[in-house]
Amino acid sequence: MHVTRAARRAVAQLRAGAPELAEGCHLGLILASERGDQHVLARHTADVAQRMSLGERAPTDLFRAIAYFPVGRVAKSVAEKLQAWGPVASVPADLERARTLAEVWLTAGRAEQVVLVAADATADGAVARATAELWLGDRQADAAPALAMTAHVERAHQSEGLSCAELASQVIETLAPVGGRRTALIVGSMVADAGESLFAEVSSRDPDPPLEGAIRSLADRLGFSELFVLIGSSGASMTALGLAQDLIALDRADSVVVCGVDLVHGVLAQALGLLHCDDLPHMRGGASALLLQPGPTDGGHPILQACSLVSPAVPSQPTVAMDLAGVPASLANGGRPSHVVLSGLASLDLQCAEQLAGHVWPGVPISSRGDVRGVGDDVLRLAGTASGLDLPLGIVGVHSLGGTGCCILTSAL
Repeated sequence: MHVTRAARRAVAQLRAGAPELAEGCHLGLILASERGDQHVLARHTADVAQRMSLGERAPTDLFRAIAYFPVGRVAKSVAEKLQAWGPVASVPADLERARTLAEVWLTAGRAEQVVLVAADATADGAVARATAELWLGDRQADAAPALAMTAHVERAHQSEGLSCAELASQVIETLAPVGGRRTALIVGSMVADAGESLFAEVSSRDPDPPLEGAIRSLADRLGFSELFVLIGSSGASMTALGLAQDLIALDRADSVVVCGVDLVHGVLAQALGLLHCDDLPHMRGGASALLLQPGPTDGGHPILQACSLVSPAVPSQPTVAMDLAGVPASLANGGRPSHVVLSGLASLDLQCAEQLAGHVWPGVPISSRGDVRGVGDDVLRLAGTASGLDLPLGIVGVHSLGGTGCCILTSAL
């Protein structure tokens, strides 16, 4: 895969020239890119269209191309090459904004080092280029504060004519900044990258407008003080919760709106259908948003503590255990929950999430989470509806497309 190979070569060259580059759970990775690896699809769109119409399974090269379609899959592959087990995120191809995220992680102590990779390809995927740079930590923040969940808004996807940006807007507009407070906005989505237009060429519908531009316009109109967009990851909302906590700890915001959104229909549903994945019937599209502010409060709101974000490699086979040797068992500094729910895109993700939960909170029972799994908003829905459950509650997410970590919810202190 061209983009993946270019990015992996860039981090290999960086490691060779930077002996101070560490490995393990204190090393973070940010991939700034507009697209995943789609050069095979670009050359075989007619073949893709035919197989979609016949409902046939994709051949090996198309299978791999579809699997690497989200930018997050590229980021995870690069993270495994780099052995970056800290926070992993993919963002739009805007280096300045990517560097802002790196600065927040380092200053808040979310990571001790961050590798920032910029990777992209020509429209036909014939040429891919990537660069990598190392950022070193300068921790300034005190211990991350607990966050009070003061509002939760959820919208299930029902309209075929609705775009990803429009669905996100429906939940974000209800949580617009009020009273002059500095309110930051974080939006995460799995497939909101420019590459979706490639699948639209073999679909009956037009591609959605790029999420970042639409959300940036919305954020400016509503008066959000700062915006972060995380793309290409099925677990971006887990990363977003940690980032929300960091923004408040660094006094960059008085409150934060975290939104997760994805559509599982049209182009994406047809493309995933080629994979014949048994997990597909459990996926759902929708949008959820949480309004978070420093806690505890006097209003009895649930208190959320985003624990350390770790992204150990997800094995390719369910018979292989996830390697947790380098993950400290004390990373969940928010306390010990009475039970845990799991988040993951596929069954293998959930299996690994159970292993991580047992490592972090040994002996804590796992609660049933049902058969239906969200995509971009899964963790946020679990957190937003947890007030009706017994607290304290832990949420452990392992996503093979990024956004791995754990958090804990308790009643108001």
